[in-house]
Order: sequence, then C-alpha cells, then structure tokens
Amino acid sequence: MNMLSIPTVLIGLLGFLSAVSLVQSQTAGTTTTTWDCCMPACGYASNLPPGAKGPVQSCSKTNGAPASGAQNACFASSGNLAFSCDKYQPIIVNSTFSYGFAGHGNSATSTCCKCYQFTWTSGAATGKSMIVQAINAGGITDVDFDIYTPGGGVGDFNACTAQYGAPSGGWGRQYGGVTSDAECSQLPSNLQAGCHWRWQWAGGDVNTWQITYKQVNCPSQLTSLSGCTPAAI
Repeated sequence: MNMLSIPTVLIGLLGFLSAVSLVQSQTAGTTTTTWDCCMPACGYASNLPPGAKGPVQSCSKTNGAPASGAQNACFASSGNLAFSCDKYQPIIVNSTFSYGFAGHGNSATSTCCKCYQFTWTSGAATGKSMIVQAINAGGITDVDFDIYTPGGGVGDFNACTAQYGAPSGGWGRQYGGVTSDAECSQLPSNLQAGCHWRWQWAGGDVNTWQITYKQVNCPSQLTSLSGCTPAAI
C-alpha cells in the first residue's frame, strides 16, 4: 500500500492551517446605507488615529472646497458651512467589485481613514465585494459598514435639506432611504448614479445584509478622493 511521505503530509497540513488562518482573519458583520450630507466625522483632524495623514475632505454646498473655518452643516445653520462631497458615492469597477466609502465603528479615533474589504454573504449581492474607506464614525457598531449611498437615508442628522433642498426627513425613509430604483429620480442629477448603484449593481436594499470583512491597506482610488491616508498595516 502506498503511503504519503512525511514531507507531503506536512505540506498538506500547513496548507490546511493556512486556509483556516485565512478564514479566521475574516469578521462577520452587516451593511447599512447612509447619505446625510454632513461633514464626515473623519474631517476633524482630532479624530484621526495615530499615523493617519488627513483629515478627510469636506465640501461646500456646491461640492467645491469649503471656506476656511467652515462649520459642519449638521451642527450649524448659518455662516460658512461644510458638507459631505458628492465624490463619496460608490465606484463600480466591474460586475462583482466596487470601491466606496462608509461609516464604521463608534470611535472615530479607532477607525477613521482605515480601509476594509468585505464580501456579502446574504442578500442579492451575495458573493460581490467592496473595498471601502471609513470616513465617518459614531453611532455605528464595530461590525457595521454604513455605506455612503445617495438616497441611503439621512439617519440622525440631515444636512441634505440645506445642501440640496431634500425633504425634511431626507429622500425616502429616514433610516434606509429610498425603496426602489425608480425613486432615485427624486435626487439631484449629480447623486443619481450612486443611488442607482444600490438597486442596479448590488441588486437591492443592502440594509442588514450579512458580510465577512477584514482590514486592508487603502488603495489610491480611495485616498486620492478622501485626502486621508492611514498608517499602513
């Protein structure tokens, strides 16, 4: 009877352990959606974790550079105001992979500007993946990714009325936003592509869908837009 040599057995065992290690490096989580038009929490230099270079860029009402000293539009109602930027919409790479931005974690100094790769394990996007950069935090669990998606719901704070004339509760539901691709037509033209992303690329609501994720080094496709680069991992 043929017997495997000890080196062959060891190679097989090492391969198995490596595969187990790879699986264990993934963390289970969920996705939700947001678009509140507020200046991102990671736009404050005081919220950056050690080694990060930034902060995350915010924008004027017309998506240009904000005036010096502009205040977060979610917490100020007059003077120079700072908003989120329309460039933080999801970016489709192909039929199974997108880049994007998200809120992640309850502590900004722990997550700001860091990047994560996740794959959906439930919902219409099962098997599809994203790499997102965390540009917001607070009121978000440590395993949830609140994907920046126009029409994704304003949540607790709403600067979209000030920036775009949105309804007082935002477009669609306050939490979760619009409920169909057709409702994306309610949004300003510069935001509609990101709204359609949810329904046409992801294939549905996205909220409460399950994922597995891990932290990764940030690609330039994201840092070049946000203006923030975290310490390498």
